[in-house]
Amino acid sequence: MLYVRTDAMSQFEQLTLKTTRTQLQAGLPARLLQGHRLFYYAVIRDPKSGRSVTVPAGGSRAPTSAWILSGVRPVNLGAHRFGHVRAPDAVVAQVGGTEVAWQGEGDPFGPQTFLVGRDGTIYLDDGLNNRLLVFRKGAPETVARTIALPSGSADSDVALGPNGSIYVKGGIGHGAEFRNVVYRVSASGTVLWRALLAGDVRNSGSFVIGANSPLRTGPDGTLYCLVGMPGRPGGQLGWMPVATPGGRPFTIAQQLRRTSWPGQPVARGLRLVTEVYTARASAAPREARVALIDRAGRVVRAWRIVSRTDINFGYATPEVVNGDPMVVLDATAGMDATFKWEYLVLRLGAKGVRTQFSVRRTVFGDNILADVRIGPDGSVYQLGSSPTSGVVISRYAR
Repeated sequence: MLYVRTDAMSQFEQLTLKTTRTQLQAGLPARLLQGHRLFYYAVIRDPKSGRSVTVPAGGSRAPTSAWILSGVRPVNLGAHRFGHVRAPDAVVAQVGGTEVAWQGEGDPFGPQTFLVGRDGTIYLDDGLNNRLLVFRKGAPETVARTIALPSGSADSDVALGPNGSIYVKGGIGHGAEFRNVVYRVSASGTVLWRALLAGDVRNSGSFVIGANSPLRTGPDGTLYCLVGMPGRPGGQLGWMPVATPGGRPFTIAQQLRRTSWPGQPVARGLRLVTEVYTARASAAPREARVALIDRAGRVVRAWRIVSRTDINFGYATPEVVNGDPMVVLDATAGMDATFKWEYLVLRLGAKGVRTQFSVRRTVFGDNILADVRIGPDGSVYQLGSSPTSGVVISRYAR
């Protein structure tokens, strides 16, 4: 049985779950799609043994929750047209293939990500050499300086900190002793501090932090790390604060207490929630949902994006530009020799889509970091790489 109520109801209603091949499902009557939040839990019984399980275990005391997307703005993408891509407006950084490091064996990769400063400075992450290459605005072919990073940060994300400093995710120890950490490095490459992340502390609530978990500097300068908590009511992804706007590390207790579940902190005290949806667990998603949530936990605006082509969110972190969410979706089709993969950039507005364009995927090998960034100016920046021709970072003006 499924037990459901909205934030306007004091009692749960009981609905019958129907069994499909791979799922248990229940249809919701219209009266349960009113209000702002939906709370639900299930009690599943085995008719043969008589045993039962409550999911989540807290039942009515700690149910799963979801937002009700009233007034959602529809976005119908239709079938994606591969090959109809936008040309970049400018090259903002480039370097030859022999000037950065590459891995050719096993899982091949090279430079995977970069940063864009508020003044237009570009920071290219030459990960295998444990350094950033810095390019000043207007001088894309000249490496102005380099910033040394701690060793072992090749597959780890980076973010900008105060006073020219850099945050980089890393790891210490091996095997069972491995721990995820974040370093703050000065503009000259000196390690200012190293902070242990809560996901590696006993009794921290089973946070899941990957080696490539994204870092993000929030609108007030707070540093966040994306974390997961399977089975947590209200969502599985959260943004965990790691450092204050002034550059001081948060304690483990503060990381745990202040994590935003779910939702990415954005300007004006809002949270940005994004997810993909598929009605069949075995099928690739063709629907994405985006919502802005206020401090009271209510939906301010929401969009439902529907496609006739497979879509998903990649490693690019969504942002809000002048109140409009900007997202980058992977659009894919075919398999093996016929496989196609492009990025679809959407700026969502009051009437649906304000801006929409496609770009080719141009990063070399396997990348597990963001090769596309939405810059402080609202423009889209993309990294293209090749061991023979080198690395080029292009800008697509908004």
